[in-house]
Amino acid sequence: MARHADALFHPAFLDPRWTNVVNPYDETPPPTHKATDAPLNQTRSRNFDIQHIRIALHIDPAQKLIEGAATITLKSFRDQLATLEFDAVELNISEVTCQGRALEFESFSDRLIVNLDQPLRRGASIKLNINYSARPRRGLFFIAPDEAYPDKPWQVWSQGESEDSRAWFPCVDSPNQRQTTETIITVPERFLVLSNGTLLSAKHDERQARKTFHWRQDQPHPAYLVSIVIGEYEEIEARSGSTPVNYYTYPGTAAGARRLFGQTPQMIRHFSKLFGYDYPYPKYAQVVVDDFTFGAMENTSITTCTDRCLHDAATELDFNYHDIVAHELAHQWWGDLVTPKAWKDVWLKESFATYAEALWLEHVSGKDEARFLQVQDFNVYLSEDRDHYRRPIVDARYDFPFELYDRHSYQKGGLVLGMLRDVLGDEDFFLVLKHYLHKHAWQSVETNDLKVAIEDVTGQNLDWFFEQWLYGHGYPEFEVSHTYDVAGKVLQVQIKQVQKTSDGTPVFRLPVDIEIISKRETRAFRVQLEKAEQLIQLPLETRPLAVLFDAGEKILKTIRHEKSRQELSHQLLHARDFTARMRAARDVAAFKDEETVSALKRALLHDVFGPVRMAAAVGLAGVGTEEARDALIKGLRKNEESRVRRAVAWSLGTFRRDGKAIAALTDAVRRDASYFVAAFAMRALAHAAREDAYETLVGQLGRSSYQDVLRATVFEALAIAKDRRAIALALDNTAYGAPPSVRVMAALSLGALGKEHVRESEAVYQKLVELLEDKSFRVRLVAVKALALLGDGRAIGPLKALDGREAVHILKSAARAGIRKIEEQMEKGKDIGKKEK
Repeated sequence: MARHADALFHPAFLDPRWTNVVNPYDETPPPTHKATDAPLNQTRSRNFDIQHIRIALHIDPAQKLIEGAATITLKSFRDQLATLEFDAVELNISEVTCQGRALEFESFSDRLIVNLDQPLRRGASIKLNINYSARPRRGLFFIAPDEAYPDKPWQVWSQGESEDSRAWFPCVDSPNQRQTTETIITVPERFLVLSNGTLLSAKHDERQARKTFHWRQDQPHPAYLVSIVIGEYEEIEARSGSTPVNYYTYPGTAAGARRLFGQTPQMIRHFSKLFGYDYPYPKYAQVVVDDFTFGAMENTSITTCTDRCLHDAATELDFNYHDIVAHELAHQWWGDLVTPKAWKDVWLKESFATYAEALWLEHVSGKDEARFLQVQDFNVYLSEDRDHYRRPIVDARYDFPFELYDRHSYQKGGLVLGMLRDVLGDEDFFLVLKHYLHKHAWQSVETNDLKVAIEDVTGQNLDWFFEQWLYGHGYPEFEVSHTYDVAGKVLQVQIKQVQKTSDGTPVFRLPVDIEIISKRETRAFRVQLEKAEQLIQLPLETRPLAVLFDAGEKILKTIRHEKSRQELSHQLLHARDFTARMRAARDVAAFKDEETVSALKRALLHDVFGPVRMAAAVGLAGVGTEEARDALIKGLRKNEESRVRRAVAWSLGTFRRDGKAIAALTDAVRRDASYFVAAFAMRALAHAAREDAYETLVGQLGRSSYQDVLRATVFEALAIAKDRRAIALALDNTAYGAPPSVRVMAALSLGALGKEHVRESEAVYQKLVELLEDKSFRVRLVAVKALALLGDGRAIGPLKALDGREAVHILKSAARAGIRKIEEQMEKGKDIGKKEK
């Protein structure tokens, strides 16, 4: 049977940051599909162990030049070691010495080979000094103002993950190589230099108008976590116990930085207690940077964060970025203290940090909010599984390691950890985490180390859990039905796993909770599933009012469970668990009668939990009657929570050409206090009114908002409306000098608009090809996406050229994915042509 998407998957439930406009988690959409012919990557072997790297550099931000030396102390793993190989990408090596003696070396575009004059014995140590210069094209990024963007800051910042530190210092750039480090960085005197560990000195050379900052980290870490940030910053000081906690932000943005980072000391205390291991570094700093390639990066003791996370107070009507702060902080344990031995085990850090977001939300906002966050994680993961590809979480097949930083490693892995917590129970789960951290602190680990830690603490063999959830594919897809035997007083629950198993997805073994709601009581039964089909019989004195399979939504799954309208209405209005009420709101919409509308309206206006009101709005959209529309319009006026109004706005957009719905959406676009309610209303209005929405949408181009979300959404909405007039507008707004978020969305919209309107497709194609050479990383990236959507076969050549010239792997991978998508569309077109003939 084909995969089916669970109906809880719905765009209206998503955090607005998962829209195209603002996505600080990930500006890099996953590849179009997982390449099945990608190479099998092995854990890297090493002939020597680096113990310390000292990086001493003069850095000229204006010339984008670095000059200096790396001093590497290492120990041999074998006898007669005569040749050393380091990762070094586009570094101009001028000299390699050892104790003053010059050594022969060979430098290539991606590596440095040093020939020792005296072979090393096993266990012997040596110190090499490598002089070099470079103008890095990846790993170290230079930000500067220009005529188009005169307010951009002067900055230099590093980004090593996954294998880019080799582009600014020689190293063994592998997660299983850990060493202590120090950075000695000389810059023009107006700049501050931040780095890992402890600041030993900051010396001012007045004659040269320079400053030299000396940082040292005494805890070993892999090269990808070595960080420097250079810029002009205001420092905000805080503490968590004896640990300094500092925030570095642009002058004049302290209020935004406090909104963003202000809960960090409490997070440190909570995670230290929860994980059973005190925060492991001498300080924790967080610094914002411009044009960051990701959302944030967990370098040891100093996290780099995109300045797009600096938000105003109005933005907090919809969200804050405390989840990102919690995620990166959690990495100081999961990924930094213990590091995956190889990239195939990247879930050991990313899934743990993702689950830590839910753990923090559970602590400050309660379990229901944490579980709704995981509902959203499920939605995001399911879209990748449904629309792109399916793979095991532990996966050694990839072209570039970053390809594993996807919804499987983040969202699915976080959900799997939640299931592991349910299987073990809270006490054992957190005891396992504590034991695992203490056992493997300052080491590189693999997935089996976690399984062994579980056995150490609990005595439980969880091979079955790891095989199906981590080494296997997919998730269970259930079809459930139930009947009540009045004579025997038995509830019979028929459970089928209908997922396709030929692709490596197993029949799952797992515990499941079945909750039964009756007039007198609510009872829960835990049963064990092990087969493709099982009949569960449960004693029950009276006919149930509602039966909840997987009560509490603890299992990553999809499900079809046929129920009567009466049962669904009771579940919607009376189930204790909010996920049960959400599912009922979704399913009851199929009945489309007055009682259904009444129940959904009651839930929309009165349910105590916002996500249930969101689900009720979506349910009313599914009903689609005038009464349902009127209930939604009332819900738009009466709901104080912006997330509910977002869902209502989306739902009103399903009423095509409906005057009352369009009027309500137009009012929300113009008047709602929330940027993101207005943005959702803009998309909905485009869907409902099509070309009639043009004037209202274009009117928002003059409205200021966080990250220009409203101006940018104009182009997303006009693409939804398929409005030909948007093409000229989008072409103009891709111009260098336009607001960055607007440029990104204008470029992205051109792909859809050009595909829809053939007469303008040539101008669209030429502009997108031009944007492949844009100065902005994000614009180049969306130009690739837009060309893939446009589907013009001529783009294959420019995309291959982009792959050839780009140094950053994200863009190389995106170009290859774009080529694959265009080729697939061309092949599909040929097949259609053959059929028509």
